[in-house]
Amino acid sequence: MIPSGWGMAFREIFEKRVERDGQKPFVFFRDRVIDYAALQGKVHKAAHLLRDLGVRKGDPVCLFLPNCLEFLYLWFGLAEIGGVMVPLDVNLRGEGLKYIVNHCDARWIILNERLHDTYASVQKDLPRVKHRIWQGDADPPEGHFLPLRALMEAAGEKPPPAPAIRDEDPLAILYTSGATGPPRGAMISHFNYLNAGEIWAKDIIHCRPEDIFFTTLPLFHANAQMFTAMGSLRSGRPFVLRERFSASRFFDEIRQYGATVFNYIGGMLAMLLKQPERAEDGDHPARAAFGGAVPRETWQAFERRFKVTLLAGYGLTESGGVSLCNPPEEIKVGSIGKPLRFCDATIWDENNMEVPFGENGEIVIKERAPYSMFLGYYKQPDKTKEAWEGGWFHTGDRGYRDENGYFYVVDRIREGIRRREENLSAAEIERVVNSHPKILESAAIPVPSDLGEDDVMIFAVLRPEERLDPEELIAFCEERIAYFMVPRYVQYVAGLPKSASQKIHRPELKKMGPGDAWDREKTGYKLTKI
Repeated sequence: MIPSGWGMAFREIFEKRVERDGQKPFVFFRDRVIDYAALQGKVHKAAHLLRDLGVRKGDPVCLFLPNCLEFLYLWFGLAEIGGVMVPLDVNLRGEGLKYIVNHCDARWIILNERLHDTYASVQKDLPRVKHRIWQGDADPPEGHFLPLRALMEAAGEKPPPAPAIRDEDPLAILYTSGATGPPRGAMISHFNYLNAGEIWAKDIIHCRPEDIFFTTLPLFHANAQMFTAMGSLRSGRPFVLRERFSASRFFDEIRQYGATVFNYIGGMLAMLLKQPERAEDGDHPARAAFGGAVPRETWQAFERRFKVTLLAGYGLTESGGVSLCNPPEEIKVGSIGKPLRFCDATIWDENNMEVPFGENGEIVIKERAPYSMFLGYYKQPDKTKEAWEGGWFHTGDRGYRDENGYFYVVDRIREGIRRREENLSAAEIERVVNSHPKILESAAIPVPSDLGEDDVMIFAVLRPEERLDPEELIAFCEERIAYFMVPRYVQYVAGLPKSASQKIHRPELKKMGPGDAWDREKTGYKLTKI
């Protein structure tokens, strides 16, 4: 079944929503409320100024911006004229920033004032960039940047001239984290965005007339774009855009805006559970939260304490944003659910053969609705071909499915740990370590073993003002996981390196290696083997 909206580009969907709900709110940001009529005027202005700067259909434009209203205006403005948004992670620095800006061939970059020093440090190495636009309250450095505010004020509010735009035309290039190499630019079509928003609002959260969506996630990543913003556009329900995630203020902000649905990623749920318990923990308007795979214990503890239904699913930027999810009417705790209506999914072995129920293999996904998954990696046809080997997209994640068609994630194949002929799950080790009352969060990585294969190293962050002897942590783990999963190395750190989407950057940890970490074998600690 092809989702509704087929044959209609972003611009047409947007115009129809404005006609229908012009005076209804689209987004709440800080103390501002932007309705669809006001949004339309801002979007037309953004489209005009981009055209005046020479942007045409297919041209990539970098947005180096935190969560702000201007991000939405520019993104939608690019959609109107067929431009291609390239959102940049605001945490990018040095080589990483240079690589993406140069690789995407952008001649335009729009950056926030707080990111000026970061940009200035690499500006001389960005020869393709010819137009720099300044977003912020302060005046831009003279002679180097055009002021976005002045450009917006001077631009026209009527619809700009625009080319014909098809479902398969790219609307964005979203660069992946590049955990196994340089970042890859996933090209995302107009239809992909529209489809993801409809699927999320209609099929996953079963949008209700009173819903208000809420996100603290960065707009420069797929989640806030495809689900919250597009979910709002497709459903007509407003969303709250916050600038960043705060565990201590999260549910107070939910109460402040009357929000009913939010998305989570990474360690957000665990961080919220680590907050001191309050009598009002379950007293708020939120009814549901959507996100990725959650350990059974975390899932049940979160629902019990905060009275929120978790709708766990699975997807990658390349796979349409979300590809599988638990049906709201039939949730299986611990699973990532079943394939959504626009795609198929299965489990393959290393020979691209389907494996039996219950057996581990790679999760692979295939689109049923054309252009509902990514169009390919920008300027990397070899990587695109590799990712689509056998006609299915290879996720790189290990998982299995049960006899009822529910899927489960085990770990990342490329980030797995191989020890004593056992394939270990880093997620499982981390789950146990994180369950220690003195641990805030952790990351398990493989390190070379003098016996071949891998030893396990754990990087752990202690809760404030806590101390924990490494031997005590090892004894705690030994009681909860198989002996071959117990870490050899323990290193306490002030914080784990993460992306803006709160994903742990494991390559950086691997570079650190054991160093002067506590070493179980050097201390003579003996594990009990059965």
